[in-house]
Amino acid sequence: MVNKKIWTVSTLASMLLFSAGCSFGNQSTDKNNSNEPVEVVQPEENPHASEEQVMSNFNNLIANNPEISEVIQFMEENVSDVSPQNVSGMILALEDLQVNHLPIFEENFTSSEDLQVKFRNLFKGDTSKIENMADAEIKTLLEETKNSGYKIETAEGYYFPIIDYQFYKTFSANATKEIQDYIEIMAVESNQVPAKYAALMISWDEIVDRALEQEAFLKQYPSSERLDEVTELYKRYEMFTFFGLNNTPLFSYDTKKIDPEAKALYLDAVSREIKSDYTGMLNSFLEVLAKNNDTLTDEVDAYRKDLTDFPS
Repeated sequence: MVNKKIWTVSTLASMLLFSAGCSFGNQSTDKNNSNEPVEVVQPEENPHASEEQVMSNFNNLIANNPEISEVIQFMEENVSDVSPQNVSGMILALEDLQVNHLPIFEENFTSSEDLQVKFRNLFKGDTSKIENMADAEIKTLLEETKNSGYKIETAEGYYFPIIDYQFYKTFSANATKEIQDYIEIMAVESNQVPAKYAALMISWDEIVDRALEQEAFLKQYPSSERLDEVTELYKRYEMFTFFGLNNTPLFSYDTKKIDPEAKALYLDAVSREIKSDYTGMLNSFLEVLAKNNDTLTDEVDAYRKDLTDFPS
């Protein structure tokens, strides 16, 4: 039974789902007319390790199966001393470590039904309640969760960790523009997951806005190391756009009519005349929909399935 619960929570988690300055000594304008020798003050040795040494130490750390908190601490201490490209490499390495470690970390939450009961009694669905924690077991787990760059989410009555991409902004300000944009996209997702309980947790206009940001990333960075991850995310938003979810369908189960709010927002997105494949899909879909009186007919259904990666 425990293994089944672990698998379930892993599935849920995967659906909700990375200054330097110069100091100059005071220069006196007074002329030294004496013949006394002038004392030459040697500049202080740079206390920071060279960038090459920092990256060597980082790679050695990653290679030795470290605790996530160790990697985070190393980055906090050294991220200002390396180039944006190397900061980006550190961020992606940390994300890989978190992704690979997540199933193991989940076991801390799912191995005990008693612990889940404690979470339900404590949070009552609101995972922001972490102040004044009296229970030592939960307090320790929450601290470990935060120190490892995760946050707690809940769905279908279970509490589990997900990657906290908002946390990555501590480092991404020093990264390349590509990785800054990637972290921004992922932070939006982890700050407000788009779906729970087979229902959309965000509005139709938020779906459109996120899809446009994801598409823009894919077009601007076609060789990105995170191309596959953003592509998968974008495809999910295409499904949200043209289908909704079981408990938030795009079309009414009773009348077969499109959600009027969604239609209005889709029309607005098309009217912006943004050069985008996504808005092009919206436009063609709305044209087919208009011919069918805004109703989910066989033609409309077949058309939206052709537009997306709907499973055959």
